[in-house]
Amino acid sequence: MESNQSILAFAQQTYLPAIDDASPVFELSLRSIPIVSTEAPDTVCGIAYRVGSTGKSRSDLAMYRLKLKVSIVGLRAATLPGFFVIEDGVFVEYEQWRMHQS
Repeated sequence: MESNQSILAFAQQTYLPAIDDASPVFELSLRSIPIVSTEAPDTVCGIAYRVGSTGKSRSDLAMYRLKLKVSIVGLRAATLPGFFVIEDGVFVEYEQWRMHQS
């Protein structure tokens, strides 16, 4: 139970690419990107792994899964639930992003 609450706390934070040249467009995106939280922008806290795109157009966004370094009850890493895209330099949940596109 404690580990689920800790992962939920991680999921409620805001994450951004730790590098400046992280393109949100799939065609120009990197396979993996180090990430930081807004609470600790100088410390890499995980990796975003590209897993697909939001469509088939050349301008569609890359979709990522976020895997965080954690130290809670026997875990060293935790993958946040859901998919994420980069919007305005910040990782946003794909479902939330998609709802704003309509």
